[in-house]
Amino acid sequence: MGVELLTRIFILGADYDYPYAGTPFLLKPDQDYYVTLSSKFQLLVSHVCHHWRQIALRTPSLWSVLHFREPSHILRSREYISRCLPSSYLFDILVDTVSEKDHIPGVTLCREEIQQIFSLICPHVKRWRAFHLKVCDHECKASARQHLSSCGPAPNLETLQLYHFEDYITSQNLYLATYRPPVKVFSNDLPRLKNISLIGVNLPWEHSPYLAHLHTLELALHPENIRPPYEYWENMLRNSPDLQTLSLHYSGPRVANGDMKLVWPTGSERITIRSLEDLSLTDLDPDYLVQLMGRLVLPRLKQLSLDLPDQDFTPFLDLITDANQSVNTLNALSSPSPTCHPHLPFPSLSKLQCLTLTALDASLNSLRNLVRSLRELRALEVHFAAVSDVFVDVLMEELYVEVREDSSDGSSLGLKQSKTEFPTTCPNRFDSLPPSIECIPVLPLLQTFKMSGLSGRQTRELMQFRRKHVGRRTGDGVDVPGVSLWIIKWSQKWKGRDRVLDHLVEQGWTSEDGTRIFVKTYDGDNDDEGDDDDEEVEEEEQVEVDEGIEEPHSHDDISDTDEDEGSNDGFETQGDTT
Repeated sequence: MGVELLTRIFILGADYDYPYAGTPFLLKPDQDYYVTLSSKFQLLVSHVCHHWRQIALRTPSLWSVLHFREPSHILRSREYISRCLPSSYLFDILVDTVSEKDHIPGVTLCREEIQQIFSLICPHVKRWRAFHLKVCDHECKASARQHLSSCGPAPNLETLQLYHFEDYITSQNLYLATYRPPVKVFSNDLPRLKNISLIGVNLPWEHSPYLAHLHTLELALHPENIRPPYEYWENMLRNSPDLQTLSLHYSGPRVANGDMKLVWPTGSERITIRSLEDLSLTDLDPDYLVQLMGRLVLPRLKQLSLDLPDQDFTPFLDLITDANQSVNTLNALSSPSPTCHPHLPFPSLSKLQCLTLTALDASLNSLRNLVRSLRELRALEVHFAAVSDVFVDVLMEELYVEVREDSSDGSSLGLKQSKTEFPTTCPNRFDSLPPSIECIPVLPLLQTFKMSGLSGRQTRELMQFRRKHVGRRTGDGVDVPGVSLWIIKWSQKWKGRDRVLDHLVEQGWTSEDGTRIFVKTYDGDNDDEGDDDDEEVEEEEQVEVDEGIEEPHSHDDISDTDEDEGSNDGFETQGDTT
């Protein structure tokens, strides 16, 4: 086999476990999340034979990923760097340390090891392409502050992620860890920075000019006193015309709380981000969220993720669906500044492609308005255990719509809701409808449905509902496609709790027209949500297997399986950084 072909195979093999799955960041604001390290494929092939080893050693791109989680990784990375030095390849770096109390010498990284790591990588800072750092200890944080503030410019750095989580235990430890002001990192010289994630970490907001021209921005786990003032938040957004992804997890611009220097501008001074396609909102208060989103206009949003637990988010849904022209919602809430001018944060909500609901509680009407607004939604993910109980019923509603006389280009249904008052659900006899009226399901273009926390019986009913509308033609000749991919949270360890769900997973479901529908599963590696709900439905589902489930047409194996404790003040509370 030729050298060029072998080289290509080695490169593809090393990239097989590509760690950047849909995001430029390796770490998540979740203490239980365990980031997957880079592949060891290049090490394996370099030990097969002398010929392969020489090819691998002469391929610098195989050795450009430096991931540190164990002390042995320090020596390994030293060798990787030496193999890359003759080339111009840039380094992707992850440093994953633990707290002093969790540190196991020889197994994990903490105070002594982080010094060794920075001493190894800082001389090559000009060749950093991505840098991810997680610290859980005040001395590790101090070391990071020292090195990142003195290492000099990083002219090739495109992705920066700084994560600090620490259980301070005592107020004295909290003070010692947070009394210092933030420091400038990389000499404020990051000309190629595109993606930044700050989890529990703040910066000197007024002296960080590199917070511009961003493609991805993630702010997470910031107490109120270390969040960026609205002025600098606005600058980040307005100076990033190509921003594509925005994620806010218990973070966002700081509320004034009586400080006139921090007062937000009026709602009429809206920030329009035409490039933004992906928005994620997690653990934000309803009134804060309304005031924040009331100042944004995102006309091209395609993906929306909501993880909003424990409170009523009806006002937020009313805002984005333009309930009561948005004005009543805004006026009813106390705001950090004068009332926002009514407008739609998502002018093209009907064109949203993907929606993820991890947690959301709101009124029936608000949920119904949301679902009926999503006329072109293709993919839906719902964790039903943390979403309003009525939501599953909303998803099984049907709508009368009036078919437009003009034919569309096929890119949408070309439908509008009839102005005539009709009941929520359609009659059983569709031939009784006028020719210009069609009965379709909500989310008529839905094709992918991922779910957890729903019983087997409810899942089967949902599948039946979506299936019965497949092929129903609309006035412009577009068929309702039906859900082609069902993905359900399930694991072998849960087998026997819900026999109906087990049956769906293992044998699929057969519709009335004889079509057999199979489901894929995911096990939710770091997510135990829904276990209690599964136990609650166990007894109810025991009798369901023999009632109403079509037997499969064959016995072939078709089961498809895919695979706040402490303070989150960040590196610096009161403004202390890296």
